[in-house]
Amino acid sequence: MTKLFLLFFLHVSLICLSLTTPSECSILRYDQLDRFSSSSSSEEQVFELFQLWQKEHGREYGNSGEKANRLQIFQRNLRYINEMNAKRKSPFQYRFGLNKFADMSPEEFKKTYTQEIKMPSNWDNIRNLKDDDDSCENLPASVNWTAKGAVTEVRDQGNCLSHWAFSVSGAIEGINKIVTGKLISLSAQQLVDCDPASNGCAGGFYFNAFGWVIDNGGIDTEANYPYIAQNGTCKEDAKKVVSIENLGAVLNSEEGLLCSVSKQPVSVSLDATGLQFYAGGIYDGEFCTKNSTFTTLVALIVGYDSMDGEDYWIVKNSWGKDWGEKGYLLIRRNVTDEWPNGVCAINFAGGFPIKMVSSSSPLLSSDI
Repeated sequence: MTKLFLLFFLHVSLICLSLTTPSECSILRYDQLDRFSSSSSSEEQVFELFQLWQKEHGREYGNSGEKANRLQIFQRNLRYINEMNAKRKSPFQYRFGLNKFADMSPEEFKKTYTQEIKMPSNWDNIRNLKDDDDSCENLPASVNWTAKGAVTEVRDQGNCLSHWAFSVSGAIEGINKIVTGKLISLSAQQLVDCDPASNGCAGGFYFNAFGWVIDNGGIDTEANYPYIAQNGTCKEDAKKVVSIENLGAVLNSEEGLLCSVSKQPVSVSLDATGLQFYAGGIYDGEFCTKNSTFTTLVALIVGYDSMDGEDYWIVKNSWGKDWGEKGYLLIRRNVTDEWPNGVCAINFAGGFPIKMVSSSSPLLSSDI
């Protein structure tokens, strides 16, 4: 039966791949991966699944030795994914899947896609910024800035630790849409190349990047200054298409963060340990330390909601649409009694751009 299922799985998957894009037809959609655990399937079956995964993600290797090594890693990861999914207690709980990172070891993934987020030298000045006033009352039960049209599509940072730049450009895109009515994709590459207080593809800090945009008088568009996933030379003739006037901070306050997110997308950092194979559902912080402020990834909170009585943040990442829920992470919120800094320290330090509303602005956030 396992052999017959494998043949059917391969047949249906290959037909799907021939008719749609990989992001629309992913093996993450199949809930039968447990049938391919090393204990219940042959090496041949796992190898055929590996070949299907290669085809879906366009993965090629330089030689047979490299392919054999990646196959071993893939098999270990498959076993781990199945073991973790077997522990799920609810259909709403987070799940893992064979995404594009399935041939990477945890150590390799950590080095390539995460960094320890260190507070900048001017952190004391940042902490003196006025926190959000926490005065929001009668907030809506849910907010989704993506659904409201204030969020651009999920991007893929590639092998460049530019997550901080995508978070900052995304936050500015959001407030610009809210204030002016125009959704303009902005240049993360310009931040990578030009922000002297950050380290380009070696990582950066979002508060510094917001400060650079303010001091520079604006940021260029993605169309004018496209992303290349590597360090480049800052273009002196870059345009200043979208500007911001100031930076707001909400520090270790769940209420303040909720208030801020109800008004606009907010940049945050979180501990991304254990999220390599995240494929959807509400992440509960299983791999994080509850009282820690340690973070490794900068992302963008674009809303909040609840599911089956579980409150969660909606977080836009920059690992591509074939990770998570089409590039998004759902992570628990409203659990400060258990998590003083929020799940995976997501409440520790939020930053958001301030853009003044002029009399000619066509709409406010409540009108979107």
